[in-house]
Amino acid sequence: MFYEIRTERARAGRGTEMARYMDETVIPLHQEMGMHVVGAFTVADDEDAFVWIRRFEDAADRERVLAAVHGHSRCATVVDTLSALSGGTASAVRLEPAPRSGLR
Repeated sequence: MFYEIRTERARAGRGTEMARYMDETVIPLHQEMGMHVVGAFTVADDEDAFVWIRRFEDAADRERVLAAVHGHSRCATVVDTLSALSGGTASAVRLEPAPRSGLR
């Protein structure tokens, strides 16, 4: 199992709009396709950042879920809307639970 912390960047001044779209549209679509979203957050001192944490069983699970999302009929509209809201930069960090964390 591993986690992915993904940070999305909105165009200047569009962070609230992007956060709403992520919360109401993007994350639900991912969840419908089987993704486990641990949490979604706005950043206190960066109004144009949105952070979400996703959990996958393994690399194959990640690929399966993302393929299902990208293959869904709603995906093209979602991508277009996110492109309009996004500042074009996103980052992801993969985290693996420490052996003694109890999170495995």
